[in-house]
Amino acid sequence: MLKTFMLMCLFITFSLTNISTAYSASVEDFSRHAQYHNVKISPDGKHLAALVTNDGVRSLVFLETDTYKVTYSLNANSKNQPASYYWANNERVVIQVEQRRGSLEKPINMGEIYGINYDGSKKRMIFGYRSKEGIVLSGDAGFLIDKLENDPKHVLIHKRLLSRNSDALSSIVKLNIYTGKEREVKRAPMPYSNFLIDGNGQPRFATGMDKNYNTKLFYSEGKGEPWQSFGKDISGDFKPISFGKDNNNIYALKSEQGKTQGLYKYDLKTHKETLLYQSEIADPTHTIKSDLNEVYGVRIDEDYPKYIYIDETVRDAKLHKALYHAFKGDNVVITSKTDDGEQVIVHVSSDRNPGSFYMLNTKTMKTKHIFNARPWIKASEMAVTEPFRIKSKDGFILNGYMTLPKGKSKNLPTVVLPHGGPHARDYWGYHPQVQMLANAGYAVIQVNFRGSTGYGKSFEHAGYGVWGTKIQDDIILATNYAVQQGISDKKRMCIFGASFGGYSALQSAIRKPDLFKCTIGYVGVYDLPMLYNEGDIKTLKWGDAYLDKTLGTDVAAQKAQSPVHNVDKLKAAVFIVHGEDDNRAHYEHALALKDSLEANNYPFEWLVKDKEGHGFYNEDNILELNQRILSFLDKHIGS
Repeated sequence: MLKTFMLMCLFITFSLTNISTAYSASVEDFSRHAQYHNVKISPDGKHLAALVTNDGVRSLVFLETDTYKVTYSLNANSKNQPASYYWANNERVVIQVEQRRGSLEKPINMGEIYGINYDGSKKRMIFGYRSKEGIVLSGDAGFLIDKLENDPKHVLIHKRLLSRNSDALSSIVKLNIYTGKEREVKRAPMPYSNFLIDGNGQPRFATGMDKNYNTKLFYSEGKGEPWQSFGKDISGDFKPISFGKDNNNIYALKSEQGKTQGLYKYDLKTHKETLLYQSEIADPTHTIKSDLNEVYGVRIDEDYPKYIYIDETVRDAKLHKALYHAFKGDNVVITSKTDDGEQVIVHVSSDRNPGSFYMLNTKTMKTKHIFNARPWIKASEMAVTEPFRIKSKDGFILNGYMTLPKGKSKNLPTVVLPHGGPHARDYWGYHPQVQMLANAGYAVIQVNFRGSTGYGKSFEHAGYGVWGTKIQDDIILATNYAVQQGISDKKRMCIFGASFGGYSALQSAIRKPDLFKCTIGYVGVYDLPMLYNEGDIKTLKWGDAYLDKTLGTDVAAQKAQSPVHNVDKLKAAVFIVHGEDDNRAHYEHALALKDSLEANNYPFEWLVKDKEGHGFYNEDNILELNQRILSFLDKHIGS
């Protein structure tokens, strides 16, 4: 068996080197959506399904596995397109549908579910407000949560109101994938809950957030049993993520005393918990599990992605481990496989490869290349992303990533790219704008500053109340590190970010006005007190509590950390980009910053699109944005 896996590794490695033909990358190449994504095989192995995007419109295409002959293409129109989907049985796929609303460019998931066979037959909307001949039935939305392995005619959906500010209780519903007939399985214990389903299709755990931004955890013994509070005797933060194959054990993520999360196995009968794995640096990114629902591994992103196999006796663990080593440490995801396990679809990606799909025959151990997500990108021409690690003055370890132009490593014009959130994080992988900037000759610096998720609760909470001070100091520290290493030219530094990254782009330039020659704020928030009144956070029941916790309640301190109120400290050239329909970082933030700049007679560049939301979606708009970014950078720190 080992020899067979080694042969497979050689085959895959050979295939990887022959993916693309030679080309010269252009800004257009980095401004297009991926063409192929989410390829899955039917349970009997006879058909493939793939989401395919052309001219910004997504379709679902069905192919014969042996010949790649198209059996049917569910073509999107100007208003509707398929998003996520499941193979529910050998013939039928269940699709979550996105819809363009009003003038918005980006489609929105309105909770509609569509059913179709691989040959295009029996197609119909099976859940949603248009599920019966376009008639509006109700405000309910449905979201697929379990495909019910042992029931080929039904799936479980989470049925709730689209509004996140309602007191109405959502429910788990069994939905017939042919007729759309519903049967309620269980009602939620509190508004806007999330659920964990056991191997018998029963909701057993529910989580929700109360108005004070506290997580509540509930447990049910099973069918017909009531919800009850869970975890009073468990120390630390406890998050159930999967049931074991016997339904008597669960896998959970748990953090104690602010440390990183560990992966635990918890016995529901004896209440015994067993630590399976814990990194001292990073939380688990996600777990990987077998068809029998047994978690056999965990992905950790301390720097590069790393897979830890906690049970190597599981057949799937052996297969995944062989693939991980064959692809030399790249991201490896098994998207689907046949019921007999003989055919497996694998998605592989890296810092330079935006994604490739392969079909592996586990009997012959041979692979076939199916699609490249972005076939116009040649991986060998992309820049390498490498991790770095530094320590803040007050002792926090900061992890980040540095991407340098090919063949260059010293005194480079540099773009610092803080992530959004702020309670999120950057990962090693392919990022179109990072590669675009590196391709244009710029070094790119990304740092997971304090407040980022993924490094333990203490690290995340250290960002509370210091959005405009210590978080920015961490970003500035990473910038100076690149200069000290001789990588970045201190006279040619720019900072660019989106959402919270857009906020940081302005705030860091205000905090250290002599460090950055230019700043680009993209769909950013610029007035912290405004978050209480504009945007979608205020629509959440716990929105005010979240803001109080993460910003602090001192309005004067919030204003002191808001770019709108501090433009007089700016020295950098400014470029502001926004969408008028942005409901997260409301357009009013950009207008307030514009007014403040104009009041101070401060020059700036401006790009606004009336149909875009929180990040541009239309490919023409993305191209214009990227061209403007490169022109702006060239003007101020030229490569």
